[in-house]
Amino acid sequence: MLRISLAVVALLLSYTAALSAYGAQRTFVSTAGNDANTASNCSNTTPCRGFTAALTVTDSGGEIVVLSSGGYGPVTIDKSVSIIAPEGIYAGISVFSGNGIDIATAGVDVVLRGLTINRLGGSGSGIYMTAGDSLVVQNCLVTNFSSGSGVYVAGATRVRLLDSLLQRNSVGAYFANGPSVLVSNSRFTDNSSLGLCAAASGAGVTTKVEVSRSEASGNGTAGYYVEGLSNGRSDLSLKDSVAGGNNYGVYSQSSTSVALASVTGSLVSGNASYGLRAKGIGAELVASGNTITHNAIGLYQEASAVLESAGDNLVRDNTTATSGTITTISKI
Repeated sequence: MLRISLAVVALLLSYTAALSAYGAQRTFVSTAGNDANTASNCSNTTPCRGFTAALTVTDSGGEIVVLSSGGYGPVTIDKSVSIIAPEGIYAGISVFSGNGIDIATAGVDVVLRGLTINRLGGSGSGIYMTAGDSLVVQNCLVTNFSSGSGVYVAGATRVRLLDSLLQRNSVGAYFANGPSVLVSNSRFTDNSSLGLCAAASGAGVTTKVEVSRSEASGNGTAGYYVEGLSNGRSDLSLKDSVAGGNNYGVYSQSSTSVALASVTGSLVSGNASYGLRAKGIGAELVASGNTITHNAIGLYQEASAVLESAGDNLVRDNTTATSGTITTISKI
């Protein structure tokens, strides 16, 4: 009888150890937590202190949930995971060097919700992704990355940037060499260079970015910038949005590659140099149903680019209405 009991105890201990090795589907962090609580899988009653520790015991496809307001440190994400700060809780990542969040693992799906990522020193970007299957950034603030980007994504990744603010970076959001991106209800403000950039370099490489109900304002060079390099192709579709108070509102540029910008139903106002600008062979900008006002030049075409207007844009009260060749097209 004793032998049977000991065998049962050994089996239970083995089972418990196996469960611990697999981690947890949902883990928790708190300012009152302790990273030693990885031993109990960072449960809601024994949370960990930082994201890095909690990640080690979170199952692939699981969640890290923030329980209390505070700072939780930079993190390198190497598995599919959601990091979630519920409404009303401040979850900060203060960055003194490098990037705030690094993602460089093939095949991962990452969701970041309700985070504030703030550079306090060094160089780098707020969210930096160079490999992975998908990224969702929702209701996040990324700021002060003056030598990097608020969000930087390169490669064939699906991206959703929703309800977020990217401000006082060098570039608010930089999408390069292959991602498919949807941006909605987001703001790119007071970045020293670009609000949002869509770029592609290399034959067969395409970057596609769709933007709706968003704002790019107060950016040093361009609010929205699309560029094709070395036979790459970049497509930017901008709808129901604002490009105001930048140097250029929307800028499409290419040199024997492809850079396509479509601007529809948007306000392009108060830009110091140009409202809509297309430059270079392979650059094309199509405008329909926009209000283009109080810019130095409303529509500007140069250097063999194509700038097409559907004829229904309101272009007035600019210092100069148009420059270059503006091609009028009809709607089908």
